[in-house]
Amino acid sequence: MGVRGSCKLCDKQAKQKYRLNNKEKIVIAKKADYEANKDKYLANKKIYRQENKGKINALVAARKKVVKQRTPKWLTDIDFERIRNEYNLAVLQSKITGETWHVDHIIPLQGKIVSGLHVPSNLMAIRGSDNLLKKNKFEVNYAK
Repeated sequence: MGVRGSCKLCDKQAKQKYRLNNKEKIVIAKKADYEANKDKYLANKKIYRQENKGKINALVAARKKVVKQRTPKWLTDIDFERIRNEYNLAVLQSKITGETWHVDHIIPLQGKIVSGLHVPSNLMAIRGSDNLLKKNKFEVNYAK
């Protein structure tokens, strides 16, 4: 039996439906909780990183490998400068807004449907929270 007196599958489906119908409400609540408990979250993150250095290093190395593999040989010095500028823009936006900004690959480097390249036209500085919500998805919006 689940928490509400129904089966676990029904509980799971009800929770999924709630999350789907209340995305913005949940995001706002999570942001408020994070701001209220920021020190606790940062302390836990620091502890996790110290206890899992090998895992973190492996993830960073794997990410660097993917970016290197998805960076074409035909990029010019100007292209690399444009890429650096996008990362500098994210840093600047973070300082200005006080929020974390990421450089997002519009078409993910390791997407399930399609994989993009690490090129200037595939990069965009966006709020970190928006990037995390997007996850590793690429959605096509067809004109009607």
